[in-house]
Amino acid sequence: MREPTLAEKIADTLIHRIITGELPAGERLRQEVYAHEFNTSHVPVREAFLRLEIRRLAISEPRRGVRVAPLEAHDAMEVVRMRGALEIMALRTQKGRPNTRQLNKVREALKAGDEASDLVAWEASNRAFHTALAELSLMPRLVACITDLNIAYSRQVFAKEGNFDWKPRSNHDHQRIYDALASGDIDSAVSLLESHIWAGERYPLQSRPNA
Repeated sequence: MREPTLAEKIADTLIHRIITGELPAGERLRQEVYAHEFNTSHVPVREAFLRLEIRRLAISEPRRGVRVAPLEAHDAMEVVRMRGALEIMALRTQKGRPNTRQLNKVREALKAGDEASDLVAWEASNRAFHTALAELSLMPRLVACITDLNIAYSRQVFAKEGNFDWKPRSNHDHQRIYDALASGDIDSAVSLLESHIWAGERYPLQSRPNA
């Protein structure tokens, strides 16, 4: 696996700050600030900002520069609909029990969630779990889309729960999905994942859009 570029490292740092609300919606992102922080020129910072814009985490406005994108009211439904379609499509490509390496990656994310001591670690493990499921498809473009959707989902979680006391918990849905995968019961894993995605956004199953 190749080492991430400096632009990717800067983008990942800013993504984390945006997800957690350390960089709130509307915050101005100044190239000179991050060039100084990362001891670099403006070029990798500018590339990092473009990566944020592609993920819809930042917006560029004439004469106002680059800012953290707002959280719109309709974002939650858009994210859940797209996750409900794409993550299910990805998992349905799996035929039979995943190999040991694939299962280990899913299990590692599951374990990280059980051991999480704060919301930051919990959400990181949640994204890792859903990414690991998507990677079973062996479709890199699809995995990239699902990864970005889960970043958007995490941002919503912090916006809703970040100011409240978080208590360690186990994710029983993730455990059941893993157990179904480990036994090779893909149909059950798909059904459990679909219910999990919709329940996680607090939308009743009957409100799913028709296929």
